[in-house]
Amino acid sequence: MKHKIASIAVALAIGGAAACGSNSDASKTPRTDSSTSTAPSRAPQTPSQQSPRELNTGQTVTVTTEDGPAEITLLAVDSTTTIGTKKADAGQQYVVYSMQVKNLGTAGEWDTYWLETPRWSGSNGEADSPVFEVGLEDPKLIPYDTFSSTPDPRPGEHIKATEVLGVPNVSGTLQFEDSNGNAQFNIVIS
Repeated sequence: MKHKIASIAVALAIGGAAACGSNSDASKTPRTDSSTSTAPSRAPQTPSQQSPRELNTGQTVTVTTEDGPAEITLLAVDSTTTIGTKKADAGQQYVVYSMQVKNLGTAGEWDTYWLETPRWSGSNGEADSPVFEVGLEDPKLIPYDTFSSTPDPRPGEHIKATEVLGVPNVSGTLQFEDSNGNAQFNIVIS
């Protein structure tokens, strides 16, 4: 609801009198007022409009979702075309990341589901939904169970998990959005 109210306020501030009609009218009516200044007006960014933070190995970010606040630490990240005796399909690579998640809230469990389902944005412009890889073993690359095999942490608790995803074999970015679609952070894969 906060995002809807903020969007309406931004639309009224930018559109001025043109926003007085219905939303569909305002979006279809081009602004032709030549008396406006040449400097573009900038509305303050809401959290969903800001660029997500880049999370690097060893760094911790605090995120807030509908479950409350949590600290997420990227313990390790790697990309490879081979894990143990398993080779990635042609044109694919494995991205392996381990995280620690600590629930900073005061009530309820903190849902980690969205941490295992990032969006892939390749440097070549290809967007993809990474494929969860099952059954790969290498204690050096995969030291912890997956998020789906760990409990959601209660207040004060933390969990460690490792995910192995199949993505196109180009550099790119794993984009993490919470279950409400709010961009939280990115992990860049070179």
